[in-house]
Amino acid sequence: MIVKQIEKPVTLLKTEALLRRLPIRDPARPEIEQELVKGLAGYKGERALAYYLNFLPQKNCLIFHNLRLPNGNYHFQIDFLILTTTFTLIIECKNFYGTLFFDDAFKQLIRNANNLEECFPDPISQAKWHRIQLTAWLKKHHFPSHPIDYLVVFSNPSTILRTDANNKEAREHIIHSQIFIERYTHLAERYQQYHLDDKMLRRLSKTLMKSHVPEDRDVLKKYGISKSDLITGVRCPECKSFKMVREKRKWFCPTCGCFDKNAHQEALEDYFSLLGPTMTNQQCREFLQLSSIHTATRILNSMNLSYSGTKKGRIYFQK
Repeated sequence: MIVKQIEKPVTLLKTEALLRRLPIRDPARPEIEQELVKGLAGYKGERALAYYLNFLPQKNCLIFHNLRLPNGNYHFQIDFLILTTTFTLIIECKNFYGTLFFDDAFKQLIRNANNLEECFPDPISQAKWHRIQLTAWLKKHHFPSHPIDYLVVFSNPSTILRTDANNKEAREHIIHSQIFIERYTHLAERYQQYHLDDKMLRRLSKTLMKSHVPEDRDVLKKYGISKSDLITGVRCPECKSFKMVREKRKWFCPTCGCFDKNAHQEALEDYFSLLGPTMTNQQCREFLQLSSIHTATRILNSMNLSYSGTKKGRIYFQK
């Protein structure tokens, strides 16, 4: 059973919003676009693996996506965590292309693609470090010790995986997503002793969800972008220009002639993603380029946002 559904990470959503609102010639665009490509590739790989997770047993098999847990002053994030009554499985999901070589001697991943050789951190070491941190987290929350295994899963079927003949660890723990169910079955056969009963499993699931801390970076600060750098206005869903105007409770694009009732929704979501979780009527008017207080009020009320205060002092909150 999937407890924590696969969702696009908040930071990735914020990066998409930032690129929508950033001028084409802004010097920060190339770096942000590169980060977005990496983030989308990772998310695509996780969605590809999620297909196979649907074939796991539904009873006493709890699946968590993108779980981020505290560890002292820091946090550790696990792509997929699978809880059962007999063992726990950590999954590191990767979406690389090219030929990969897992160097056991120096604990590094070497990729050869497009006549370019690159070095990346060893995903096995990463998974083992997550296991150490998860073990400490379980102990801190007074859950019984039980087997924790790990897999590094590559979701791109065309990726070539190679390693030394004596690198037993890589052969046991690194797989393509197509054989995930087969490898999971072998693990389930290996771990047959019960360590967590159903009640304990449910309690652990609730504690994990309660402890989860979503990553929520300020992307403006990260890339050194100020509020004044952002493009305001409502973007046309057809031609993507920011020239839409409000006419008779609809948005009209003078560039392509498109009419749309709800074009403001994306703009408000962009505001909340980039500028904060609250909005006043004035801030709404400034961002949507509206002059009418009453029009802004109708739009904000149509979004069914929670709020506090009255009249000019009213503040609306992000859903």
